[in-house]
Amino acid sequence: MPRSKKVKIFDPNRLSEEDKEFAEGILNYIREGSRNSDRDTKFLNPPGSGLYGTGASKIDVQYNESPNEKVIQQGDAYIVFGTDKPSGNASGKSRMGALRSGRIDLVVGRMAGKAKPPKGSLVGNSFEADAARIYISELTDIDKNFGVTEGKSGEMKDRSGIGIKADGVRIIGREGVKIVTGRAGGTGEKNSLGGKMLPAPTIELLAGNNSEPRRVPLSILSGETEIYDPVQGVAMGDNTVKALSELSSLISDVISVIRQRSNAEFIFNAAINIAMALPGPLQGAAISAAFAAYFASIGKTQYSMYQFFINKALWDINYLEPYGYRYIESRNVKTT
Repeated sequence: MPRSKKVKIFDPNRLSEEDKEFAEGILNYIREGSRNSDRDTKFLNPPGSGLYGTGASKIDVQYNESPNEKVIQQGDAYIVFGTDKPSGNASGKSRMGALRSGRIDLVVGRMAGKAKPPKGSLVGNSFEADAARIYISELTDIDKNFGVTEGKSGEMKDRSGIGIKADGVRIIGREGVKIVTGRAGGTGEKNSLGGKMLPAPTIELLAGNNSEPRRVPLSILSGETEIYDPVQGVAMGDNTVKALSELSSLISDVISVIRQRSNAEFIFNAAINIAMALPGPLQGAAISAAFAAYFASIGKTQYSMYQFFINKALWDINYLEPYGYRYIESRNVKTT
């Protein structure tokens, strides 16, 4: 993991002079692991220290609440009910007065990722700087709000959306995790606006949030500048195994043909050498017989090569073409 700026989880300098001495004493008490039963808990934990859950540090900024919002706040943790508002009051669908754009916004650490504005400042939502968030909206531009690249499926607009963002996000299933797109099985389910959906919408895994085509100057293979798409379909396991197995068989077939031709040439050369050593009347007959055997053997290998070319063409169609029934690249799961 890359090293980030270290931030003190507890800073005595934020306390008043009256409480600072007590708080620093508590920190030393914890570090040294000493026991002190002479002091009660209240004395050890002055108000505002935050130690042992006795109180949280004061919040330097204030959330700029809209008139149609209900805010539940505890310290620097918020649950906000309202309409779609990814940043300030003039953002999202609420800016246009959309009626069906309800939202629930769970956020902690407002403006934690940037230098804090002056104490007491009003701040809006910041999908970039707020520490962690779960954003649920009935109608929103979810990709635009979170700055997600278009990828293969494009930018989703004017749809319901849920966005989850933090320094680290973990999805844990004790007995399995499934990522599913499309409608519920056996139903004619529609999207949140009552519209039709694709039967198998794309799943995209975009490391680095970048899907732009990349340029490779002077490719070793072509000698020219090459442009390739970093967002590619993942390999289908069974199809790939089957493709490699059949490719191995095709290679074995080619090796067999080469071996047969090599053996035929070896036998032919040996027969010619023997024929040249025979008396004149027998020499011609022996050479003719050697040529006849050689061409018969070469004819068989030629047929094998024709069969190989047919099998290779079918292999290409089945595994390397998008219309092939065993195409090895997934059409619906893409990744960088």
